[in-house]
Amino acid sequence: VLAARLSDARFFWSQDKKTPLADHAKKLSRITFHEKLGTVADKVERVAKLAEWLATPQEDGKAIVPNCDPALARQAAELCKADLVTEMVGEFPELQGLMGGYYARAEGLPDAVADAIRDHYKPVGQGDDVPTAPVTVAVSLADNFDTVFSFFAINDRPTGSKDPFALRRASLKYLSILLRTSL
Repeated sequence: VLAARLSDARFFWSQDKKTPLADHAKKLSRITFHEKLGTVADKVERVAKLAEWLATPQEDGKAIVPNCDPALARQAAELCKADLVTEMVGEFPELQGLMGGYYARAEGLPDAVADAIRDHYKPVGQGDDVPTAPVTVAVSLADNFDTVFSFFAINDRPTGSKDPFALRRASLKYLSILLRTSL
């Protein structure tokens, strides 16, 4: 059984690498994120704008996420969900993010971009590493801010017993990052 799964993984790896992550990202427009919030591609565009803004120096000359290249933050955000439409993640969903990082490295993208794609879902649970690399911090914050504030904007908030979009977890993620990085 293990040999068959590894053989499948090798096949998916070689197939997925034939297509650049940017081309995979274009397929995100076919996936609905939420009926009131658009497609996953729409979410990615919001996250990319926000990540770039978080890394861009403001009027006081300081960026919210210091030492972060705005262009790299935008590039990483534009590609951070691209692996969701790969065959590998389709077969092994628990590899989302991780495979995106591997595909980015194989494609020759900057390390900061590959790391941000791989780690923007962190922290996954209690005790998990909190991202501290500037590009990863910008993308992760942007992704979690978008999730939380978009759902609150459409008045789809968690209740005492329901949190179908994991808004509490997204809030805890960005709070963990803010505390760990002292932003």
